[in-house]
Amino acid sequence: MAIDEVADRLYGLPPEEFTHARDEAVRALKADGRSEDAADAKALRKPTAAAAAVNRLVREHRGDVDRFLEANSALRDAQLAGKGDLETATAKQRQSLERLVQEGGEDVRQSLTAAAVDDEAAAELLAGRLARELEPRGFGTLLAHAPPRARAPKAKAKPKPPPKPEVDPKAREALRAAEAMLVARLGEQKEAEQRLAKARRAVEQARAAVERARRAVSR
Repeated sequence: MAIDEVADRLYGLPPEEFTHARDEAVRALKADGRSEDAADAKALRKPTAAAAAVNRLVREHRGDVDRFLEANSALRDAQLAGKGDLETATAKQRQSLERLVQEGGEDVRQSLTAAAVDDEAAAELLAGRLARELEPRGFGTLLAHAPPRARAPKAKAKPKPPPKPEVDPKAREALRAAEAMLVARLGEQKEAEQRLAKARRAVEQARAAVERARRAVSR
């Protein structure tokens, strides 16, 4: 089995099965005399719960993930190049994101948001081998998709004209809007995580109260 196939199989497993399956794969590769592949397999890191949720989402709902990335591409075109209706593209992107979060759980939101604005992150997402959830990496991809500004010919009377911006001001304004939307979504994610943590603490307190009451009854 090729090392890529080994990695695909391992990252398709539940996290609690990963380490044992990886070590078995390492032993098998060593037994076959494939020491380099064994070292590569040994270097594979156990995925976090959030990363495993994303890997599972990509495997089980690949069509929805592809449609989400297509919706992000359409939104970029609407924001930066004026192609299509911006309101429609925004609504479709949000609906696609929420559908995936509903399918994969809140843990997948951050990685999906990161993939929405960065092509390299999107490629890692689609590979389905994340060991850690994706982090927002900035907005280089958005700028790369911005339409180039037409350059005026250099005037002979001014051999050293001031440098011109590489990106049209409207594109920069659209980029700022996209950044603001991402920040807002990350803020919503953080608030949801805080509410979940608070609810979990409340459940633990209630469970402890039940245990105390049970002990009191059994005395």
